[in-house]
Amino acid sequence: MRIPFVLIAVVFLASCAPPAPDVDAIRKSIESMTEAMEGEMEAGTFDTTMARYTDDAISMPNFGPMLKGKEAIKGYYNQMQGMGMTMKDVDFTVTDVQVGGPYAYEVGTYKMTIVMPGMIEMPDEGKYLTVWERGADGSWKIKIETWNTDTQPPMPGMEG
Repeated sequence: MRIPFVLIAVVFLASCAPPAPDVDAIRKSIESMTEAMEGEMEAGTFDTTMARYTDDAISMPNFGPMLKGKEAIKGYYNQMQGMGMTMKDVDFTVTDVQVGGPYAYEVGTYKMTIVMPGMIEMPDEGKYLTVWERGADGSWKIKIETWNTDTQPPMPGMEG
C-alpha cells in the first residue's frame, strides 16, 4: 500500500514543476536585443540601451572598476562620449545562451572600431558575458555584464 502512495506523490509533485523554458525563443530575443545594441552603440544612443538594464545592474568593464547600478553605468558611457569616443563597425556574435529560472546567460564575442579625436582608429575584438534577468512582466534585462579585449595594448619594448 505504501508504494502506490509514494508513486502518486511523485507523479503529483512532478506535475507541479514549472515547464521547461523555451531556450530557442529566449536566445532569439537576446540576439535581437544584442543586435539592436550594436546600432545604438554606433549611433551613441546609450539612453535607449540603458532601458535594457535592471536598476541594480552591475557592469565590469575592461580596464576599469566595477560599476554598480544603472546610473553608474550610464555615467561611464556618458563620460566616454564626453571625451569624444565613438564606435563603429560594432558586431556581437552570440555563441551560447543558457537559461535557469529567472536568469539567462549569454556568452559571445565582439568586434568593433574605437574612434577617439586626434588618434588613429583602434580595432578591437574580444569576448563578453551577460547575465539577463526576467522581470515580472516577462521582459529580459541586463543584470550583470563583463567584457575584455583580446587585443594586446602596445607595451614598451614590444614591436609589432
